[in-house]
Amino acid sequence: MRWVTYLSPSGGGERVGALDDGDVLGVPDPRSLDELLADGVPALAGVLASTRRAPIEIIVEWEARMCAPLSPSSPVAVLSGGDVWEVPPRLVGAVDDPVPATAHSARVGLAAVAGAPGRVDARTPACLWLDAAGEPVLLGLGPVLVTSDEPIADWEAAVEVEGTERGRAVLDPGDPWLSREAGRVNALLPVDAGPLAEGDEVFVDLGELGSYEVRVGSRV
Repeated sequence: MRWVTYLSPSGGGERVGALDDGDVLGVPDPRSLDELLADGVPALAGVLASTRRAPIEIIVEWEARMCAPLSPSSPVAVLSGGDVWEVPPRLVGAVDDPVPATAHSARVGLAAVAGAPGRVDARTPACLWLDAAGEPVLLGLGPVLVTSDEPIADWEAAVEVEGTERGRAVLDPGDPWLSREAGRVNALLPVDAGPLAEGDEVFVDLGELGSYEVRVGSRV
């Protein structure tokens, strides 16, 4: 199953959506995706079935304004190479949120929601933007969150800056780091985009999980 959190054009607020054949189906349940996931993947399958029967609204996927699929209530534990950060919830945003001009580098990979110990319930693309001192300025999640029942053939992440590939890595969706603490969001980011400057166009590609492009320092 594939899920998003989007801004509803009918109400302006954030709403959970199920992706279905190129459309976003507005979920009738008013809870957040974090709350729905807390009930487990089988319960989410029931939410999907009821949404397909009677969605609140239907939006073409490319027209939907996506938000971060998750809104963690506790810091996100991020591992990249030998570096570890505890990123506070206030720095978690959507992938197309403005990247601060102070961003000096980026790390790319997967974030995951841990269910029971040793089990991952869902995964989403993640990009951590760092300043010149190596401190987090933004953790972009999404736009799509994929539950563990969704078949993914290739797990790979790549980053291009100004059209030149800076890094690529095969991702391990079963890495123990991603399921290290039940109920928590953890991120494993093996791809380093290298040094960045204001105005650089950064293309993030996670294959079947989606791709997007952002400009460092852009307010659009």
